[in-house]
Amino acid sequence: MSQPRPQLPGITSADLEKYLADWGEPRYRAAQIMNWRNRGITSPADMLNIPARLRERLYEEVECEPLSLERRQVSTDGTRKYLFTLQSSGKAMETVFIPETGRGTVCVSSQLGCVLDCPFCYTGTQGFTGNLSAGEIVAQILAVKRDLLSDPPAQDICRTVTHIVYMGMGEPLANEPGVHGSLGIIHDALNISHRRITVSTSGLVPQIGRLGITFPVNLAISLHAATDELRDVLVPINRKYPLQQLRQCLNSYPLGKQRHITLEYVMLADVNDRPEDLEALARFVSPERERINLISFNPYPGNPYTGSSKEHMNRFAKDLIKKGIRATVRRSRGQDIMAACGQLKADIAGI
Repeated sequence: MSQPRPQLPGITSADLEKYLADWGEPRYRAAQIMNWRNRGITSPADMLNIPARLRERLYEEVECEPLSLERRQVSTDGTRKYLFTLQSSGKAMETVFIPETGRGTVCVSSQLGCVLDCPFCYTGTQGFTGNLSAGEIVAQILAVKRDLLSDPPAQDICRTVTHIVYMGMGEPLANEPGVHGSLGIIHDALNISHRRITVSTSGLVPQIGRLGITFPVNLAISLHAATDELRDVLVPINRKYPLQQLRQCLNSYPLGKQRHITLEYVMLADVNDRPEDLEALARFVSPERERINLISFNPYPGNPYTGSSKEHMNRFAKDLIKKGIRATVRRSRGQDIMAACGQLKADIAGI
């Protein structure tokens, strides 16, 4: 069986230099190609200072564009959602860009569907069909960059990529090769600081420890309940790694100066927003190391839950703050195009 071609978005500068040396090309060509790639230009046809012979060799030897854009939707709030298919398999996944004043965040997917089965998340209804490679993860960011070059947002909001969050489809830490490989490229080649990268996980304890040692990125935990009885239902991985193990893991996660761990908490009416839920959450959190991000439940077809009211969420946050815990209510973005938290599910029907 022939080896798959290397993917240009997932190649390091050192590896590209080796490829070009084997092809008899001068070293500076690698820097030229990487300059195009890091701006979001991955098609050799658009690399204007590269000779025709090298462009042809790149097409033959390297998978330059591992993703194909099938659909782009733009929310009334400016959020953009992209539906991609993989050139290798034709399978689909989604990516989101959230523009704000002074900040442009790409929410990347790490898997096709999800290996977990959280009952309030639309992605889980898609099932799981595979992990994304490092190149396919980085390619999402490059595709957004390319889109922003051709169609920039309004002048009063960020027109480039400044932050990356691994909060799209999938459980990032269930795909360590793809996620760790992409983190290295995002930091070293795309020049995005670890302080501007957040990896979200539902609580895979061994993988959290390895992430903290290898990449000092921001950590977010999809907590959603602070008792094992309830979290076993809402976040089934809790049955394997219960809250006591998660607590010990978070206590040892390395944090830099003025850094914290974010505990994500989707609020479900009469499920995890009761007074006893607040007390359990206050007992679990470590106020010196963590803050709580309360998230509106974003509905999807066939879901069994109702979200807490905005008023109740605000009261919940105020009660946590009274207990000395940093708590905020996240503003939902892109809900009208099913791009908000928990709403991603790749569907190519009708395209």
